[in-house]
Amino acid sequence: MRHNMTIARLKLTVIILAITAGYAFLSSSRVSEASAQQPALFPHGKDKHKTLECSKCHVITAEQIDVKAFPPHAACAACHNLATESLAKPVRFCGICHNGQPISKQQPALFAFPKQRSTVSDFGDNFSHPSHLKPQTSPSAETKTPRCDDCHKKVEPVRAASPELTRATGHRTCFECHGEKPVKPPNMLQCAECHKLNGAHSPDLFGIVKEFRHSDHDYDIRPKKKAELRTPKARDYLCIECHASAATAASLREIKLPKESYCGECHNGKIGLPDKLSDSVLNSIRASAKR
Repeated sequence: MRHNMTIARLKLTVIILAITAGYAFLSSSRVSEASAQQPALFPHGKDKHKTLECSKCHVITAEQIDVKAFPPHAACAACHNLATESLAKPVRFCGICHNGQPISKQQPALFAFPKQRSTVSDFGDNFSHPSHLKPQTSPSAETKTPRCDDCHKKVEPVRAASPELTRATGHRTCFECHGEKPVKPPNMLQCAECHKLNGAHSPDLFGIVKEFRHSDHDYDIRPKKKAELRTPKARDYLCIECHASAATAASLREIKLPKESYCGECHNGKIGLPDKLSDSVLNSIRASAKR
């Protein structure tokens, strides 16, 4: 009798394993087929997800300051039943990370991270230029006044298809001041202070005016009184004067190109000053103002 019960249990176990394997195969096939066409994206904006700290899923440390991989299963399992989700929503759930059936831990069939997407990131940068132009006192009590060229350095040599100036971005740059012991808050673990869901993205202003070169504007050639010529100027005062909107922009959406009227102060064709701007340049400036 016991022998028959043991055999029955083994048969039942085999059947359950076969059904589970079948579901897994079908699920993985659906994940593979659908994700190959249109990979699922993680819904950061979902109500429940919005209540979570970024550090619940993504981990950064002083030694590993960039997120270079998908969160582990444990991050999802804290809220989700992985078995149920993989059977009920294989594409929308597993397909967020997996492009097919994982073979092993070494071959998990993952998409490249971060995943390529047809739209911009869910997150924008909560960046204020005025707050970063204030004098800063380091832990060693050294006071430094930031300059534009601390973050925007000239690219040498200039190439036609590349920006003339760099943009210092990323954790490595920010964590110089906002590390474990920040000069001023936030620190490196307060992700949401910088990464705002549906926030403003950095405006791509480089190259809009094709004929413009920053190197042609290193010196202020506008007529001045002799007394004014002896007045000391900050090394980047022209940057802030030309890009007044950036110097006062509390968010990235507020940054615009210099106004047409400002450029016309120099480009007016008077003796000693440059010719008036061409129609193509003026049209580029006008078009950028409408963005």
